Amino acid sequence: MVFSTKLYTTKLLKKLADLLLAIWLLASIGILIALGTFIEQDQPLAFYQENYPTTAPILGFVDWKLITSLNLNILYSNIWFFGIVGFFASSLLACTYTTQIPALKKFRLWEFITNFKSLRKFQLKRQLPRNLASTSVYQLYGKNYHVFRQGKKNYAYSGLLGRVGPILVHFSILFVLFGSACGALGGYTVQEIVPRGEIFHLQNLVKSGNLSKIPQYLSWRVNDFWITYTEEAKVNQFYSDLSILDVKGQEVKRKIIFVNEPLVYNGVSVYQTDWDILGLKLKLNDQQTIQVPLNKISKSGRNFWLGSVFLDGNSKQKITILLNDLTGNIYVYDNAGLLVATTKLGQLVVFPEDQSLRFQEFLTTTGLQLKEDPGLRLIYLSFFLVMVSIYISFLSYSQIWGFEKTDEFILAGKSNRAVLAFQEDFKKDVKEILNTLKFN
Repeated sequence: MVFSTKLYTTKLLKKLADLLLAIWLLASIGILIALGTFIEQDQPLAFYQENYPTTAPILGFVDWKLITSLNLNILYSNIWFFGIVGFFASSLLACTYTTQIPALKKFRLWEFITNFKSLRKFQLKRQLPRNLASTSVYQLYGKNYHVFRQGKKNYAYSGLLGRVGPILVHFSILFVLFGSACGALGGYTVQEIVPRGEIFHLQNLVKSGNLSKIPQYLSWRVNDFWITYTEEAKVNQFYSDLSILDVKGQEVKRKIIFVNEPLVYNGVSVYQTDWDILGLKLKLNDQQTIQVPLNKISKSGRNFWLGSVFLDGNSKQKITILLNDLTGNIYVYDNAGLLVATTKLGQLVVFPEDQSLRFQEFLTTTGLQLKEDPGLRLIYLSFFLVMVSIYISFLSYSQIWGFEKTDEFILAGKSNRAVLAFQEDFKKDVKEILNTLKFN
């Protein structure tokens, strides 16, 4: 019973390790990923009803009902997608266990040639005096070969590390698959728009896996936000000064972030993604401090911010405020739409009837994206393994055999790659072995 179970297991693993099966599984995953790229993911139902209507299905049959029924809108968190990926991972593991590892063990075995006839199949061989058999052993050992001798037979190999490359490739693919699965199930993405000086928690969840856990024990504070500009008054970079606070409100980490320079803490990465101007704080007649909300307007690829305020409660004099950016220039218009002043923060603007105002502060917000991907390190590891496997795959696995006859010693060899270089090295080794006769 034990034997039959082992036999059935071996047969199952060999079928699972079938190359054709692995190719079909890999092709299926590629097609599904292409579908996930074509069909927008994680969108509201109304989005798919609008873009994939039943009245005009794509290709005659692809509509929102088909997409949602097959969960193609949440493809990368779909259980059957994980099933196919898991099946492919199992096929790779089976191939590694049944083929690659046994092959590696085989290459480490002593493979002596037992008779002279076996040497005829080698194109690269050389006849030497019999008394040079022992010399060849020392010569190959000095060339970093692993040398074995048994009676009249010699065997040596070098470059076994090159045979590890396929195994590393398999594991790199497995790490990519497992890391992606961990990211899909345990990762999340949060998008926050936070005014300068405010403390916030992770609330606006954009995407999350079924096993994700949002760290509510932490809070975040935007200490400051500012923008730098080029000489042409175009945005150069925008920065956020962020602090992470624990449950007691104590700062545990602080960093100034900008585009492509996130803050990372306990696996959570905070990226600078956007910014906006909410309003202006100003003082009327050097007495009353008010906040004027601003509305963002986009035109011809440029952004403008507009707001209005009455100079006092009894006056019908209304002014309009215009901002192009945060360089400091503030444009003030009267009721007729005429420009009456161009000012900056801190400057006093005087109007008729002894009315005045002084702009004190820009009220800005910063756009932050917070992400956690628990499988990212595994994916990075897979990239490292791929680079290592590419490097060691260029290493040649070379084998040399020796067989003693009554009056001569036959030396033969072969290599799996860089054959010409191996032939040159083989001739050089033979020449060095022959040169030892001059000193004997």
